[in-house]
Amino acid sequence: MDLNVEFLGLARELAGTRSCTIRLEGGATFRDLVSSLAVHFPLFIGPIIDGSSLELMRAFMLNVNGRAVVNDLDAQAADGQRVLLMFAEAGG
Repeated sequence: MDLNVEFLGLARELAGTRSCTIRLEGGATFRDLVSSLAVHFPLFIGPIIDGSSLELMRAFMLNVNGRAVVNDLDAQAADGQRVLLMFAEAGG
């Protein structure tokens, strides 16, 4: 499955791009996405992703399709979803 990930704020600055596509196995979770982001963007480790637990730091969150906050990283992602990685207070 492919997830379209958009980066906002610090995530964009560290990634050096505004978005990317991450390919994951079918049935993957948002936790799998965070792990993949840590591999693809090692600068995320520390400021955005905790290097030991591979959890998002408290100041960051994932948002799906601009509508729903991901509260459970173990929830299954769906092919084609647009996922925003953003500072938790950047919403509206």
